[in-house]
Amino acid sequence: MQQFTTQQQDSNDASSGSGGRRRATSFVAAAGLLCFLIGTFVMYTTNRSAVVVTNPNVNTKSEELSSSSTSSLLRPSSRRALSELVRVEDGEDLCSYKRERLIAVALAEHDVSPTYQASFPGSGARMTHELIRALTGIAISTDHAYAVETNRHRHSVAVKTHYPDPNGVPLDEFDEQFNGAVLVLRHPAKAIPSFFNFWYERVHHLANHSTRAPLEEWIKFRDVSLVSQLQHYQQHMDFWMSKYEENKEKLLVVTYEDLTDDVKGPETTARIAEFLGKAEGVQTVPPESITCIWQKVVKYEDIGISLKYGSKRKAGPKNHPYTDIQLYAIQLMMQEQRIKFQNDPDMTEIMNRYIAAMADMATEPELVTS
Repeated sequence: MQQFTTQQQDSNDASSGSGGRRRATSFVAAAGLLCFLIGTFVMYTTNRSAVVVTNPNVNTKSEELSSSSTSSLLRPSSRRALSELVRVEDGEDLCSYKRERLIAVALAEHDVSPTYQASFPGSGARMTHELIRALTGIAISTDHAYAVETNRHRHSVAVKTHYPDPNGVPLDEFDEQFNGAVLVLRHPAKAIPSFFNFWYERVHHLANHSTRAPLEEWIKFRDVSLVSQLQHYQQHMDFWMSKYEENKEKLLVVTYEDLTDDVKGPETTARIAEFLGKAEGVQTVPPESITCIWQKVVKYEDIGISLKYGSKRKAGPKNHPYTDIQLYAIQLMMQEQRIKFQNDPDMTEIMNRYIAAMADMATEPELVTS
């Protein structure tokens, strides 16, 4: 499979070039998808090779903090950071959280046992990142930063990672430092176009979470890269589920859909806070303030708006259609995952929900193309 940058250039050339080249590309994409459909009837071996799709302009530095001065990274007390982020008055569900205050959240001075914040690209990593910082008052690192900046070791409350997706970095050599992992899943039919929007913003030097890619650009990407993206999605889930197969209490699985749901969102956030609070050196906000934190981080109510979902993207099409055969390929992959993890009630329930959602997608004209 060609690298993503090459795919983009080829698509642009095809749009201005001959119809023959476009037909050839469509034939290759259709042939690849057919091969994928046949392959999904046979369980993949656990040591299959990854299909590499690179993400251009990956920022290998921390999103929060510079590594130029270690002393500036270490805050004397995460307890004080929490008190600055949250205020509960008279037992009411109130908090003084402000989004801009997260910029000042720093690494802990004392030792903490970090948690992996794992997700497939396009599954709400930034939202979960901000939520964890607000729940703990301690900074998060990216896997790129954690791998090279030793001052972050045992001073970050969590490490945001997409590994084993090609956009992530392996941190197995530091596993003994970690408390466990929070795995955030999102329906692949939604996660893949969300990742593409992120990629489109980076390539065109647009602000993060500001723009949805044009429909024609999505279709070009979808037809060339859906097979590899589904493989990466499956490999990502398999990796994190197997990593803690013998120690399941160290893995918390939540979904983007639950985190952004008006009813389930605060409950899911409370589960994350409870899980983080079990780690060495980590203190989370009082339970009565969690709903307020969730409303302001996930729904952006701290800046005067309320979102149905956790993204502020406005420009561009909201729907990202698939062909019938592509929807079928997504469904087959999730059915395989349901069989693979049939002994895990939580994962089975999530896969059942995702598979049921496919039936709804197939009946919505704006989500299906010929």
